[in-house]
Amino acid sequence: MTDRRVALITLASGYVGPPLARLLAGSGHDLVLHLPGDDRSTMVSEHDASALLDDLAALGAKVETITDVDLTTPAGNEAVVAAALDRFGRLDAACFVTGAIVTGRFLDSSLDQWEKVKRVNLDMVFHALRAALPPMVEAGRGQIVVFTSATGARPEPMVSLYGSTRAGANALVRAVGLEHAKFGVTVNAIGTNYMDFSGFLAATGADDPERRKLIEGQVPMRRLGGMDELAEFTAVLLDGRSRFQTGQFFSYSGGWST
Repeated sequence: MTDRRVALITLASGYVGPPLARLLAGSGHDLVLHLPGDDRSTMVSEHDASALLDDLAALGAKVETITDVDLTTPAGNEAVVAAALDRFGRLDAACFVTGAIVTGRFLDSSLDQWEKVKRVNLDMVFHALRAALPPMVEAGRGQIVVFTSATGARPEPMVSLYGSTRAGANALVRAVGLEHAKFGVTVNAIGTNYMDFSGFLAATGADDPERRKLIEGQVPMRRLGGMDELAEFTAVLLDGRSRFQTGQFFSYSGGWST
């Protein structure tokens, strides 16, 4: 078993994954990175993925990568946790990036859309927690962060399917966190909105400069959030520095929801 802390990040090639991985590597973590190969909307380029791994090695981190697993299933989540235990013999922190953005009028929605949002916004969270908690409970320590959405805290038209399933995920994380606090394990959710990344830009049209100005005007801080600052916020909940918060939902949305 390694003496260094070990952190797992899913969907690590996009969104908050690269800056968070660099922060954790710099603070003394070895890493297990789930790098999906089948969803180009979440992927950085092969060159950037290679550069990320080089950066992590330069920071002194040993890195295990895993691909081609379905994180909407129990087996997929068990596989990424097993990768940490098999390589390093421990799992101290886990960051699960979950969900997919679905928008549109409720009465125009389809059964297929409903099944999809339940699978990616709820099942992914359920299976992630079921996989990561047992080794942490056994060890008597661990930090888990699940990424959900700030829309789960503020009902809005045109996002009824998305927001309602995200609200369910937020409630699940909070209850599970409280249930496992006595075991020394913290479980928290971060719900984002108005973030400057490809998924949000594509879903909202904010890749157009004029449209982006209108969208930024909806945010009290009058801008979109950056991935580097989100990584800094997340790292505090994962790297062992702060362990007196659990069962919490943190809205990270520039003041849009509380």
